[in-house]
Parts: sequence; C-alpha cells; structure tokens
Amino acid sequence: MKCNCSKEVVWLIMGVVMMAMPQPVNGQFFKKLKKQAEEKIIKKADKKVDDILNGNKDTEQGPSTQTGGTTQTEKKTINQNTAQQNANISLDDSEYLVYKSPDPAFKDIVIQKFKELPRFGALDSYMMRDNPKKVDLSKEAAEKRNLTGLGYTGFAHLVRINMLKEHFKAMDRDALTQQTKGKIIDKEAKSSLAQKVLKEFAFDIGTDALKKEYFMNDWSGTGKSAVVREWGGHQADDFTENERYVAFVEKYLDIILKWAEDFFADGSEDFQLVHTIKFQGQYDFDEGGFWVRLPIKRPSLGAISAVEYFNEFAPKTPYGHAFFNKTEQVDYINGDVLFRISPDKAEALINDKSVLLQLTMKVRSVFKDFDTGNPFVYGANYTYHFHDPTLELYSDAQLTRKIGEINLGNLVYKD
Repeated sequence: MKCNCSKEVVWLIMGVVMMAMPQPVNGQFFKKLKKQAEEKIIKKADKKVDDILNGNKDTEQGPSTQTGGTTQTEKKTINQNTAQQNANISLDDSEYLVYKSPDPAFKDIVIQKFKELPRFGALDSYMMRDNPKKVDLSKEAAEKRNLTGLGYTGFAHLVRINMLKEHFKAMDRDALTQQTKGKIIDKEAKSSLAQKVLKEFAFDIGTDALKKEYFMNDWSGTGKSAVVREWGGHQADDFTENERYVAFVEKYLDIILKWAEDFFADGSEDFQLVHTIKFQGQYDFDEGGFWVRLPIKRPSLGAISAVEYFNEFAPKTPYGHAFFNKTEQVDYINGDVLFRISPDKAEALINDKSVLLQLTMKVRSVFKDFDTGNPFVYGANYTYHFHDPTLELYSDAQLTRKIGEINLGNLVYKD
C-alpha cells in the first residue's frame, strides 16, 4: 500500500520517536547528526576550493560550456591571479620595458631596456655588483632572471608570429594539419609551421591556468596531472588534441595576431645593442688610450639574446659605410679603434676588480627575407645598421658607470 503522508507528518512522527528515547540516547543522536552535517559542509567546501585551484570542470555553478572546461568561477580566479602577476612585474622601473598582454590568459613581455629602447645582446645577468663573475643568488635576482628570460622568449615568439603573418592566413583553424605523405604541399607546410609556432607561444607565454586548460590531460580527475607541450596534454587522444587546439584558436588567435603587430611593426625595430668587450693589450701612452675591437661584423661571445636580429651588418649611413669599407681591408680587418682615456682614469679602471666593460650602440634591425630551403622551418634573415654614431662604454653590466665614448665619424684605427 502506497503511503501519501506528507513530509510534515513524517517529521512529526520522527520527533515523537526521538522524544520517547532516553535522554542520553536522544543527545547522542543529535550529536551524530551534527557531526555528519559538519563533515559534509567541510568536505563540500574543500571540494569547491580544490575545483577552483585545480581547474576542475564542474563546480556548483554547473559544468562548463566551453571545450576547454573553464567555469565562470575559474575565469574569475584566473583573471585575479594574472592581474596580481602583472601588477608585480609591470614595475615603474628604469630596468624594464613592459609589453602589456592584451588578455589576462597571457603573461606580459618584460625585457631589459636602456635609454627607453629594448636592450639586446649582452644582458645584465644579475651578478654581484662588487664581483661581476659571481652570481647573485638572492630571491630578487632569481625573479629578475626568470622574468626577463621569459620576456625575451616571448618577444622572439611575437616577432616570429608577425613575420609569418602569411602563414597564419593559410593556417587551418578547424583542424590540426597532417602532412601528406611523400609530398610537400605549400599550404599544408605553411599551416603546419604556423600551428607549431602558435603552440610554442601558448605554452611559453600562457599562464599556469591556461596551460592546465589546454595542455593537461586530467585523466585522474584531481587537477594535478602533468602539463606537457602538446594540445590536450599527455597521451591525449586525437579528438581531444584537436578539440583543445580548435578551442584555443577560436578564443585567442586573433588577439595574439593583433598583439604581434607591434613587434617589427614595419619590418624593423630599434634596439640598444650591448657587447661585453676587452681592451686589446695595454694602455697606449703614445696615443692616450686603449685599443678596442668593435664587435660589429663579428659579434662578441657576450651577445647572447636574439642574435639572429644582428647577424648581418648592412650599413645605411656614411659613417657606417666608412667603417665597413675600412675593415674590409686586410690591415684593418680586426676593426681595432682607439678609445681615448686619461692615464689616471685608465689606472683606476684597471685596478677596479668590479669592472665589466660594456659597449653600447643604437642600431636598427631590418627584416630581409626568409630562408625558404626548408618549408617547415622558414628561417627569417635580418640585417642591422647604426642608428647613432656615438658608441658608449660602461664599466658595469647595469650600464650605470659610463667611462667614455667612441665616435664612429672620427675613428682612429690600429694598423
């Protein structure tokens, strides 16, 4: 027989039964109920926190409608975390040049600067200021190294994306490109390369939350699976891999392409190019200075950041052509020129153990063409030329202790 009792009647009967229990038993019953309720609340709260922190697909607000599985709650957390991160790195500091990310899913591009231009070549490696050969192991120095290291990587990615704009026009937005066996089809090659460049950018410059969304296969359901440099994550099936790629492209590609337009905007970019140098031999009392080998046609070993932008010296100014033509001659091929400095200053400089000679020059790098020999690499070639005749010498990597200048329009060469 089916009972049509209302809930109110059921609760009334339960109340009468509990009142009829011995008092100690009644108290124990309520304590048990209270404990169970508390455990459920704590468990539910813990799960909610884990869902937010680990990027799980489901929360109280219901499952995500996005392919990548990010809920509104998670989006808010991602934005807050990224905003905090950007606030930390977007410093009003003379050391850094910050290219702000147009979307909180990506990190800002932070690189070193000098005289309001990007500093390339020999960087400030954050060594001990009183000992340029000893690494600064402080937390602040480590943060700066990580910050600018990622910044130069991001800069290179965005330049590459902008230079390959025609490849991105040919890129398949609806599926990952598979190369046709035994053939090289131009459109497929362009699409494949563009997809590869996009994936590298997303993984390197994306926030941790973005990487979990698009590069993690959360097979355990814990949100703690490995994040790998493949769409969908470790051992993701073909369908998941393709779904994550398409979801990313739909949401972020146009934003990234627009951001990349600021890098080598007209095919060129101005830099402060820095070289670590050494004086060639001892002080020359007859000439009143040291001989310096200008590392222009042959970059010095200290030029460590993005040297591809400065591989070929192609002068555009009268003093640039004069230097190029002079150093084509056998007697002046090394490019040793005189740096004038008084004997007393030279002696103090030599006796200072903290000296790390740096030569700075304002240059312009210009995109030349692509190396089309390998369509799946499509390397870009650049030339560079002087943009200012004045080269400056500093005695520290921070470029704070200027010791003199060399004028390219008035060089004295060593025979």
